[in-house]
Amino acid sequence: MNRLLAPLAIAAATLLACAPAQAQLAGRTVSIIVPQPAGNPTDGVARKLQPLLQKELEQTVIVENAPGAGGSIGVQKVLNSQGSTVPVLIASQTEPILAPITIKAARYKPEDFRTIALVARLPYILVARPGLAASSPKELAALAKKSPTPLSLGDIGPGTMIHLLGEQWARKNGVKLTQISYRGVPPISQDLMGEQIDLSFLPLGGATLSMIQSGKLKAIGNSAAAVHPQLPRVATISGSDKALSDFVYGTWIALLVPTKTPADVVERLNKALTVAMKDSDFQTYVTTSGMELASGNSLRELERFYAAEIQLYQGLAKEIGVTAE
Repeated sequence: MNRLLAPLAIAAATLLACAPAQAQLAGRTVSIIVPQPAGNPTDGVARKLQPLLQKELEQTVIVENAPGAGGSIGVQKVLNSQGSTVPVLIASQTEPILAPITIKAARYKPEDFRTIALVARLPYILVARPGLAASSPKELAALAKKSPTPLSLGDIGPGTMIHLLGEQWARKNGVKLTQISYRGVPPISQDLMGEQIDLSFLPLGGATLSMIQSGKLKAIGNSAAAVHPQLPRVATISGSDKALSDFVYGTWIALLVPTKTPADVVERLNKALTVAMKDSDFQTYVTTSGMELASGNSLRELERFYAAEIQLYQGLAKEIGVTAE
């Protein structure tokens, strides 16, 4: 009899443990807020995760875009959300970490969030308009030095990761760039393809890889430490010149929630996302877009990861001398 009752007791205990989180989520819509426009790499990941997460949670899950001000508008929307919505932010280091350092209007700090899933890691690719007379990091540096006017670089706002990479690259090469801000990666790509601007650092996710492979964008260099397997002819920036040997940067896509989110809800979302990310079609989408599927998604690992990233990118902003505008 005891052997028969034991499995029932375990099942009952599991249901009781899940009950508080289910009660917190019951009748509430989970809203994944993308602080960038449609077509951004984070937007693509959010829309692939949405049906998988909805199935796992057995709750309505929606995706909302809230771009602008370096992503701080979407971040603030997550923090201001109340009532029947469970807000989840999908972002890179730009929106929760860099924006509040560099944008005076951003009334939050990185510690207002905790990470519930790390989805992918990806490098930035230094890309140029197709007609630019340079095809490698060395050629580009030489062109920038002899150009009568500074080359133009598209970013997504002052103090964002693309802006910081542009400033760091220019500083190490002893040149000037004219930075032009856009509301997201897609409009930067459009103006690059249209020969309206010269350069940008684009994350290798979403449509970036296909635009490079089709020749719509010219890939100049890779910000990662090693050559990317899907772009084997694109040299690393760090390997192009001794002065750039430490120019190794990447980005990531993670899901975060406000730190005030109840612990049991955090655990439920974390478990549901961990399951969703194991879907084979989702994993294929991530890898074929040029991204690397992340691992290490226990809440303790995620806490250490986010704390380290805050320290790293606050240090980068300080090194470059970025101030709030």
